[in-house]
Amino acid sequence: MQNYSNNKFYLYDPSISGYDPDSFKTISGNITRVNNKIRVNSGVYSSGRANSTFSFLFGELVFKLKIPTAPTVGDERYIGFYTRALGNRNSAYFYISGTNFYTRTYSADSDTPEQNTITWSSLWTNVAAEYKIAWKISKVEFWINDIRVSIHETKIPKQRMMPVYFSNNRNDEFDISWIEIRNTRQLLFANPLNYSSSLSPSPSASASISPSASVSPSASISPSASVSPSASASASLSPSASISPSASVSPSISPSASASASLSPSASLSPSASISPSASASASLSPSASLSPSASLSPSASVSPSA
Repeated sequence: MQNYSNNKFYLYDPSISGYDPDSFKTISGNITRVNNKIRVNSGVYSSGRANSTFSFLFGELVFKLKIPTAPTVGDERYIGFYTRALGNRNSAYFYISGTNFYTRTYSADSDTPEQNTITWSSLWTNVAAEYKIAWKISKVEFWINDIRVSIHETKIPKQRMMPVYFSNNRNDEFDISWIEIRNTRQLLFANPLNYSSSLSPSPSASASISPSASVSPSASISPSASVSPSASASASLSPSASISPSASVSPSISPSASASASLSPSASLSPSASISPSASASASLSPSASLSPSASLSPSASVSPSA
């Protein structure tokens, strides 16, 4: 869960998220995305009903909704905040029952509602109107297209996180364009938000070689290979040591390889070839250099003191 506090805002846009099962839980009916809106239709046996998985405490619940017909006999439509776990308690919503249109609230300790009857306007029929429920500590206000149509001051939901709820018993274009939570004191998401970016668990300042780097099978080191002038003086070979023909370099490079190259521990030193005591073998290879698994050094190759 993720919990956000202090005057937070949240917009749910179906044109981006569709009807997302991480954001809504279908209770019954047929609820889908149609024309980038959430369409709430009834099923074979019951109304289309759903709760949001996110919930909020105080603030404004605002949504753009198209109700396709004026309230008609047999209609039953709800939208607001409500949860079946509490039944007719601690809720507020717009409610159409038959030919009547109501605003309704319940307190936490009574199943008797405070209810106002609203005269339906033709301006709300079959168009996307903006509905708002402003839930405050001492009152609940209901608005349509920025006009307050009702205010409740008796049955007020108490301080409890509440989910969004919508229901429709018809198969028609009962479409929700978007849902927004504004100025909420607390906003809770049941499902964590997902992020596509990630950080490496072991960042370091040293250069690393990608594990996908390939080694060319034809690469070889000629007897005249010279030592890079950036070689350090930390590692040196004895004056009498030479590299045998069978010396091999491991072909695999691990993802965490550092910038210094190392020889396989199986390399042997021949006692025959001589190298000036002043020559050092501390040369380091660039991280991007790669050696062939078959690369070998000629037994006669020597490094001159002036290298």
